[in-house]
Amino acid sequence: MLTKSDKFIFILIFGLLLFLNFNRHAKHGSFNYHSELWADKAGYQVFLPALFYYDFKASEFPEDIARQTGTGFSLDDKSNKVLTKYPIGVAIMQLPFFTIGAGVDAIIHSKEPRGYSKVQHKMIGVSTIFYAVLGLLFLFKSLLQHSRKTRYLLLFLIVFASNLFFYITRDAGLSHGYSFFLFALLLYTLNQFVAQPKRYAFLVVSICCIVLGSLVRPINILFFGLASAIVLVPNFKTFIEHKKEVLIGFGVAIPFVLLLVIPQLLYYNYAFGDYLAYSYNDERFLYFGNPRIARVWFAPANGLLLYSPVFILFAVGIVMRFRKYRLQSSLTLLLFFAITYLYASWWTPGLGCGYGHRGFIEFLPFFAIPMAHVLGKLKTNAITMFMTMIALLYIILLVYFQYHYDGCWYGNGYWDWQELLLILGIN
Repeated sequence: MLTKSDKFIFILIFGLLLFLNFNRHAKHGSFNYHSELWADKAGYQVFLPALFYYDFKASEFPEDIARQTGTGFSLDDKSNKVLTKYPIGVAIMQLPFFTIGAGVDAIIHSKEPRGYSKVQHKMIGVSTIFYAVLGLLFLFKSLLQHSRKTRYLLLFLIVFASNLFFYITRDAGLSHGYSFFLFALLLYTLNQFVAQPKRYAFLVVSICCIVLGSLVRPINILFFGLASAIVLVPNFKTFIEHKKEVLIGFGVAIPFVLLLVIPQLLYYNYAFGDYLAYSYNDERFLYFGNPRIARVWFAPANGLLLYSPVFILFAVGIVMRFRKYRLQSSLTLLLFFAITYLYASWWTPGLGCGYGHRGFIEFLPFFAIPMAHVLGKLKTNAITMFMTMIALLYIILLVYFQYHYDGCWYGNGYWDWQELLLILGIN
């Protein structure tokens, strides 16, 4: 149960992160590569203005709007279609906030391009922060075996000692903040179903998380099974003993799944003439036989550990928990290596512009399980105090780096350490 102080703290967290989000974007304005609706972010969101205002007709959109928002989508003059390679899941989650933005624009009689007003730009930040903080809340509620102090410390580290902070403030509007929430909710609902198997509603929500998460970021469909197994496999006996509730849960989930999936299939058929189209064209896994693992983990250009040192806690926690929780630890480690291998095999292992490797962000709720174990075992002594000071200094350095980083790596290749020093102001 959340206490009054817990609720107050989470409201403060929401307010602080929203302020930092607004503050970062207040200096750059709209329709540039720093803005909330640019490139990929506009590609995710385009379903909403197309549906609300333009009847999915390219000719109805504001002139040159695709270029002004970084060509995250295209408007085909010949077919009069709105084309985007991105799936519909992010737009589904943004829908309530887009609706609020549309209402505000109507009330103030905004003359800005419909769907792309300053208000709608801000709604991207509001929606991202809302889901991210809700994800932190569900993670907090999923780790009740740990003290409140341990859980709050863990949330602090997940936000500031990983690249989550960057993707909910600077690059809000990408899929990662939304996926983070869905994985946190999945962890919570699976734990609740295991604890109360007769309440099959938790299983229904879990299934919807998996489906919506796959529509938010299609590659997630390859990992949801492994993530779910971390909770379900050690408690498989519960499923066998309550197979009736499991079957009911799957049955009840069917209409919700169809409600989520059918719009995506209809869009694929509208845009590409195939209900099961692959919209990413030539983007493929080119390095299956020679994965760029070192680049994913260590490169100064979007490497994981350099910008998300919280994963050091993950590694230590796996070792500490392995003897007692061998099965769960093995599955968690398998998830980590599966993510690593798949992204290391992708045609661009660093995933292009960004801050740290963003492919691990959504899985932080499941990786938090061994992290919390380490934090819960810490004792107040000289060594712990020294390590805490080092960690705080590194976190301060990371935040400083984020505010001086342009969002893309301009160095000479992935391993240009000199570029890293230049960004930090060290010549």
